[in-house]
Amino acid sequence: MKDKMICAIRVSQYGGPEELKLEHIPCPVPQEGEVLVRVHAAGVLPMDWKIRQGFARGIHPKAFPYTPGSTFAGVVEAVGTGITTFQRGQAVFGRTNNGAYAEYTTVAAETLALKPEQLSFAEAATISGGATVAWTALFENAELQAGQRVLIQGAAGGVGSFAVQFARWKGAHVIGTASSANVEFVRSLGAETVIDYTSTAVEQAAHDVDVVLEAVGGENIERSMQVVKPGVC
Repeated sequence: MKDKMICAIRVSQYGGPEELKLEHIPCPVPQEGEVLVRVHAAGVLPMDWKIRQGFARGIHPKAFPYTPGSTFAGVVEAVGTGITTFQRGQAVFGRTNNGAYAEYTTVAAETLALKPEQLSFAEAATISGGATVAWTALFENAELQAGQRVLIQGAAGGVGSFAVQFARWKGAHVIGTASSANVEFVRSLGAETVIDYTSTAVEQAAHDVDVVLEAVGGENIERSMQVVKPGVC
């Protein structure tokens, strides 16, 4: 792969989608602890366009030009030194800090997993964007326990749909909010209580909640605080 040129989407300054340019760049070389993946599908997350437009420059400043994208699925092309868990030809998915909108990307081995055979590359590329956020929020940040009551705002969305399933698996009582069209879908994921936010205010239908996963934003954050059990921070 040395000296090989590849196609990649590059951004040279903050701005709208017009800043996404197709360019040719040298193929990355996996360093120690890294894997080189030929990208078959890349996820497009809200954070991608927020970073591109400069809305997140205080948290995720970028040195230009850069290749956007973080979630992907593909096939292992090569491995760096010290890698024994992956080998060339394996189908994988995960997240990268080196840009996923490209033919190839390098990724730290610990953020990579084997792709389930029953999933397409496109389906696998969507997993870590929602599932990783939901898992981290529920179990690493909130330390959700069996028997607790959890409210998941935006339960039909990319993060919320995973959160409902994870929380139910853990044994929590799951309350989800969704539009009328998605009430049955959220219920099928495992939510015991589903609030149709188009007709019912969440603060009127939920109470004494131990954990809130807020995946909508705006005024919903303040409204969600009204349903939290007294004494919970």
